[in-house]
Amino acid sequence: MNTYDVSIVGAGIVGCAIARELLCRRRVAPTRILILEQHERPGEETSGRNSGVLHSGIHEPPFSLKERLAREGCQLATTYALEHNVPMLRAGMIIAISMEDVRRGLWRDISMLRRLWFNAWRTKTRVRFMTPSAIRTCEPSLHACCGIAIPSVSVIDSQAFVQSLKTDSELTGAEFAFNNRVIGVEEAAGSYLVSTDRQRIRTACLINAAGLYADEIAALGMSHRKYVISPVRGEYYELVTPEKRSLIGRPVYPALPGQSTGKGIHFSPRPNGRLYLGPNEMLITDKADYTSRKTPPGLFIEALQKFLPSLDERDLRWAYSGIRPRVVTKSRSKSDFIISVDREDPLLINLIGIESPGLSAALALARYVCDLPSLRRRFISA
Repeated sequence: MNTYDVSIVGAGIVGCAIARELLCRRRVAPTRILILEQHERPGEETSGRNSGVLHSGIHEPPFSLKERLAREGCQLATTYALEHNVPMLRAGMIIAISMEDVRRGLWRDISMLRRLWFNAWRTKTRVRFMTPSAIRTCEPSLHACCGIAIPSVSVIDSQAFVQSLKTDSELTGAEFAFNNRVIGVEEAAGSYLVSTDRQRIRTACLINAAGLYADEIAALGMSHRKYVISPVRGEYYELVTPEKRSLIGRPVYPALPGQSTGKGIHFSPRPNGRLYLGPNEMLITDKADYTSRKTPPGLFIEALQKFLPSLDERDLRWAYSGIRPRVVTKSRSKSDFIISVDREDPLLINLIGIESPGLSAALALARYVCDLPSLRRRFISA
């Protein structure tokens, strides 16, 4: 049986980022780190099935971990992508209000823009108000009466991002065990015995970054159910008509009420030049259900045709979907990121509900976890 100092469950963007950060900081040598992953490659679930947007954090509730870590992580990820040649589209984001929105009741959408503007001012995030002429200058095909632009927002190739972090982690000494699904966690003599469907390992510290399955891994480590994840599927259509897919050059989001649980179906361009529409939100019960009951393209047309009148169902092709590990509170609102030291000895750290803006926040999340006193005392402090 192999023995490790730290074992991380989940080789998504957060698991790979934590492994890299911990190995870069280590002061106690050698530190053996293992990342267990049930799939054959990193980032096969939420990390690789998203829009790739590095969000600024101003959409999130003030003073939340989501807001703080997205803001910090966006800057870290942008720098990392530039240094490691990860494909990235640096075009900023527009949050737009259409004339149709005005006819429906402008005050609701203006209120949303005011809230975002205030959040940007409070966090010193640069934004600018967009008049119709300003919108036409940067996005000539976009029909909108006003909006705000967030210049710091970029779109990253999320799969290349997680692969680069995985490579960095390996170069600094991390081991990966793919096709290893965790099926059991037992405490034994001050450590954990972790069983997968292929092997058993012993570890002094267990970090649960299992994404969609983080509630189940936490239950194995704690012998009771403390967390419950309610999976939410988001689907994407690709705009495939050649003369139309270049009409929008940056992420364009609709203005939504403050109580919305998501950011809305939006135009989602990628660094490779392709243009997608999505995601929607669909509550599901199966965490592996990516394709059943596909949403018809008409819903996506209805959401975005007001911004691009030439959009037609024939322009769209179903592309893919992703599933978010959402934790819903009693009030039915979204929860904040949960990063909890649920056992001190042996050390168990659970990361629960790392949905959007988890991609943006990943590098800052890794720093946050490595700053936890329980982890620092054991593996980082000199």
